[in-house]
Amino acid sequence: MELVRFQNVSKEYGYRLVLEDVSFQVMAGRKVGLVGPNGAGKTSILRMLLAEEPVSGGVIVKAPNVRIAYVPQIVEFADDETALGTILRDHDALELELRAAEQRLAAASGDDIAAAEEAYGAARDAFDLAGGEAARGKAIGMLDALGLADRHDESIATLSGGEKNVVSLVRALLAEPELLLLDEPANHLDFDGLAWLEGFLRSFRGAILIVSHNRYLLDSVVDEILHLERGRARPYAGNYSQYRQTLLQDRIAQGRDYAANQKRLAQLEALVQRFAVIASVRSDPSWGKRLRARRSQLERERRQAVERPTEDASGFRPKAEAKASHADIALQVRAYSKSFDDLLLFDDAELDISAGERVALVGPNGSGKTTLLRDVMARGAWDDPVIRIGPSLKVGFCAQEQELLNPRKTVFNQLFEHGTVSRDETYNVLARYLFGPNDYEKLVANLSGGERNRLQLALVLTERPNFLIMDEPTNHLDIQGREAVEDVLTDYKGTILLVSHDRYLLDKVAGRVVELRERKLVAHNGSFSEFWSERDEQKKREKARAVTRGRTRRRSRREAGRVNPQLAAKRDDDALAKDIAEAEGEKAALEQRVAAAYADSDWAEGARIAEELERHSQRLEELYIRWANEESLRAT
Repeated sequence: MELVRFQNVSKEYGYRLVLEDVSFQVMAGRKVGLVGPNGAGKTSILRMLLAEEPVSGGVIVKAPNVRIAYVPQIVEFADDETALGTILRDHDALELELRAAEQRLAAASGDDIAAAEEAYGAARDAFDLAGGEAARGKAIGMLDALGLADRHDESIATLSGGEKNVVSLVRALLAEPELLLLDEPANHLDFDGLAWLEGFLRSFRGAILIVSHNRYLLDSVVDEILHLERGRARPYAGNYSQYRQTLLQDRIAQGRDYAANQKRLAQLEALVQRFAVIASVRSDPSWGKRLRARRSQLERERRQAVERPTEDASGFRPKAEAKASHADIALQVRAYSKSFDDLLLFDDAELDISAGERVALVGPNGSGKTTLLRDVMARGAWDDPVIRIGPSLKVGFCAQEQELLNPRKTVFNQLFEHGTVSRDETYNVLARYLFGPNDYEKLVANLSGGERNRLQLALVLTERPNFLIMDEPTNHLDIQGREAVEDVLTDYKGTILLVSHDRYLLDKVAGRVVELRERKLVAHNGSFSEFWSERDEQKKREKARAVTRGRTRRRSRREAGRVNPQLAAKRDDDALAKDIAEAEGEKAALEQRVAAAYADSDWAEGARIAEELERHSQRLEELYIRWANEESLRAT
């Protein structure tokens, strides 16, 4: 079944044509990745599909009543709502309508019964379509899996931009759409969140149209790629890696065809020139006829000529040269502790990085990775007792928020006044990093995120450091830009300490992983994929042991109950308090099981456990009521 069809769609902004004659379709159940350079029109396609922007030409056809959900890059919510309240806003409104319909049906009589039944049926269908009674448990499970456990009732205003993205994502997924539109859904997610998102999208039964620069996500999820470039769109079967292989093969073949075609055109042009000379000196009219025929042939073949293959890296050519170093130690951390108020990030942590090593620093969002890098830059020195940097090492730092750039400077002055290159060299370097004459006088404050990142890379790499410390160096870059950064870091001869959520980058660059775990720095030899696979297997073993322990505890409690059935009636106050504590523990275990079921996309099991959790919560409430009643009796 066809859900959406773009037919000869074009899009203009002012006098700039962004999309031209774009045609494609999205079928039910298909997962399509939308890729292309920044500014190619990817977000425009999503917004036109949602009718948030008009098409300049062509038509967009949608299946009747198709359910579409959208997760934008930038999310805005009302600050007076909670995270869970925002997600369940529409669901709760439908539940109120259902309860009102139930009351009208209960009060109806005579001729009103048929209308009340019809209204109830419609309200029930709408509520069930929105997830029904299981929706709340699903929402909580998704929030927990994506890193917002125990923060369901916090105000939206207290959440970061990435956490608001999570709320938007959960809200869209909860609607169970037939077509899910995602614009950079992996932004700001840590690796646990990314793993959950990949698993969920793989098992999602609806269709997906996803804009993402995360190549691992595209490899894991999509079965088709739609490539946008120079205003045109072309579909490729398979995931991202298959698309890249086919694209390269096509460009090689196109290059051969282009070269042969140019040779043929050169031969025709030479022939036309010879015929023109002969026709000008001879009176025979047949030569004029031959000349006109050859000119017509030349013009026809020019119109049908093979296009020049596009440059894959879009002209972005970063360059990194490392000064020679004779140091053995690049970085040594000893007895490192760090806290903010009551939040302890590091406790007596240690780390060793040898000169020439390439190390990935990983850990959950908020665990302290950026804090550690900033402390290394702020106090790292050979004579520092806690953070030592090799004496012959020159450090270059790429900050995640590009805060080292001066927003009041122009692009040209930011690089030239840094003092690492001459005035003439500044022009060449800026060109290498995709800044042309129209960009020289732009203020840094007015640059996009990708432009700031490219300027920061230019600033740092022209210093020729032999120790690169990089915090999300590919943020805001398109896929071609990310691949260009990967290539330059792969060839780099110095030491690298890298923080990134880009698995492609980590696997290509890093040879060792340092994990921030339980306020320590734990080293793992091997690539990031090897580390992640080992970690995943360990989590599965721990989950299996937890399930076994839970079954053993429940069996023991049942056996204890059979041995002495009169025990419940004889409990004293301490025993009742113990029961409440055990019930609280059981409730926490059920909540974790609900979250795990939804994280594994096992909706049936999640709904079943959610019902068990609701019954258990009611029993716990009864225990608290008993406690309160006994306290009241003792007081009198």
